[in-house]
Amino acid sequence: ETSISSASTISNSRILEPSVVNGDPVKPDKKAIYFIAFFLGLAIPVAFVALKEFLNDKIESRNELEKLTDTPVIGEIGHADGDEALITRSGNRSFVAEQFRMIRANLQFVIGKVEKPVILLTSSFSGEGKSFASTNIGGVMSITGKKTVILELDIRKPKITKDLALEKQKGITNFLMGNATLEELPVQVADMNNLYVIQCGPIPPNPAELLMDSKLDQMFLWIKKHFDIVIIDSAPVGLVSDSLILARFADCTLYVVRQ
Repeated sequence: ETSISSASTISNSRILEPSVVNGDPVKPDKKAIYFIAFFLGLAIPVAFVALKEFLNDKIESRNELEKLTDTPVIGEIGHADGDEALITRSGNRSFVAEQFRMIRANLQFVIGKVEKPVILLTSSFSGEGKSFASTNIGGVMSITGKKTVILELDIRKPKITKDLALEKQKGITNFLMGNATLEELPVQVADMNNLYVIQCGPIPPNPAELLMDSKLDQMFLWIKKHFDIVIIDSAPVGLVSDSLILARFADCTLYVVRQ
């Protein structure tokens, strides 16, 4: 009886309009996913670049140097392609050679009226182009007719003899140890009438102590009598004290900073 009574009961409802099926799924929401992906695609690279810039401790431009120090910047040297170390030969009009000529002009304001200037080059670390700059500043000075000598006084890691493909001869350490005379030290660079190099000589076990020898004063007195311009290629001052010992001989110091 209960089943018959329930089956005979008719609900008081009717269909007003048939339902419509939506083809789009409820989940996942494509628009939301695309929006989140677009936002992350922008945010992650921006955050990476910002973090990289924040952690960067390298010199990127001349402006950074001028903000960090009041020391004047006398020139900028571009990257030199090729294996040749001496590019400031007579007749070379490359872009980098012209930049060294600009440095030569600007050095006149730094040196002033010093008759026979001694220019010392150093840097923070090895590999910043100090020996390359020393070689070419010496070259660009020599082509003006001034007798120029480059002293290979980075006696811990000498490079100039190798870069210029010079035959190894007695050098500064030989003289300081009493095994050579000053007259036999200068070596003329091939095809350069006024450019000479005084080589390092054997690498000693005590470079700093050797540079404090009183015979070094005697060597500089002799060099200034026989040469018009002296270029000192010294060791990086950020690593060792050699440049600080040699600074007493220099009329100006050029600090090489690699970008």
